[in-house]
Amino acid sequence: MKNNIPAIAGLVASLAFASSAFAQPFDLTQTMKKMRFEFKQAAEAESIEQMQQPIVNLAELVEQSKQAEYPVEKQELYMEGFKKLAIAIDGVEAQIEAGDLEQAQELLREVDDLRIEYHDRRNPSIWSRLFG
Repeated sequence: MKNNIPAIAGLVASLAFASSAFAQPFDLTQTMKKMRFEFKQAAEAESIEQMQQPIVNLAELVEQSKQAEYPVEKQELYMEGFKKLAIAIDGVEAQIEAGDLEQAQELLREVDDLRIEYHDRRNPSIWSRLFG
């Protein structure tokens, strides 16, 4: 039994760490920074192979973002944006699978357009607030 005490203590510590990791709130700002990094990696890719992993990572970040909880007043806007983003990324993935780098890069521009649109809708400028 004495031999098992360190193992049990280690298991308890691991479980405590794991549960605290799940208990942490979702950080949309950090996730958006990761999305920007993955997007940049994909946009700078010079081959299908270089584009694949950043796009997979970007898709995973979007899925994580869709699962998070947001303020009620922003929930609908965020979900709409994440759904459109997921569809655009699916299109990029399809072109990657087809081996068409140029078309994948073209569809990646749609991802960037969505980023711009939803950032503007999420944080409208003072001028758009005043003048609609």
